[in-house]
Amino acid sequence: MSNNSREEILHTIRKGLEGVGKNEGKVLADANRNFHSEAEEVHKRIDESQSALITQFAGELKEVNTNVIETGSKNEIKKSLLGLIKEKELKSFSIWESQFLKEINLKQELKDAGLKLVTAKNKNRIANSDIGITEVDYAIADTGTLVLLTDKNQPRSVSLLPPIHLAIVRPENLVRNIGDLFVILKSRLENIEDITSCMTFITGPSRTADIELSLTLGVHGPKELFVLTL
Repeated sequence: MSNNSREEILHTIRKGLEGVGKNEGKVLADANRNFHSEAEEVHKRIDESQSALITQFAGELKEVNTNVIETGSKNEIKKSLLGLIKEKELKSFSIWESQFLKEINLKQELKDAGLKLVTAKNKNRIANSDIGITEVDYAIADTGTLVLLTDKNQPRSVSLLPPIHLAIVRPENLVRNIGDLFVILKSRLENIEDITSCMTFITGPSRTADIELSLTLGVHGPKELFVLTL
């Protein structure tokens, strides 16, 4: 390739890139505005159908071998959980350090009830705890799916390693379908610092089928899943 040809190609590339840097900020700003506008519409539709979504979600959970505990207040959360602990004769627990669970002081309530706290720092110990307690970040109504986003206060091991997983679902966690979920996530995770290292989708307890299609629960995760709804 001659020097003249090389210069012509480089000149064409430079000309094509003119203004790209200047327009980048505007393109991103316009995209974010669109994401937020779309998310607002999704939230509006969810709010308008929240009662129906709760009913649909509970029905789908039961179809996938999930135990549903319906409560009406924060105080009933503690009462229902203590009843489950007594029924199952549980001795230890691991729990998320999320804001809502701190607000209702659930960790201390369980310790006061005589259960041993297993911290999330040691995965081997979490696997030996009797129950893992989490919230959910989102709950997909049309499939009965729980969506958990990982961070330092919400380790995925708490939902995956103990033999029993109990998840607390509040009405504001509900979305209609996976399309709603990704619209909301696009508007929420604007900065790289906000992006979770892991997103876990849970539909019913762990299940495995062998070559003869014999279904077994709990081989690769919790054998029992309880969802407590407000």
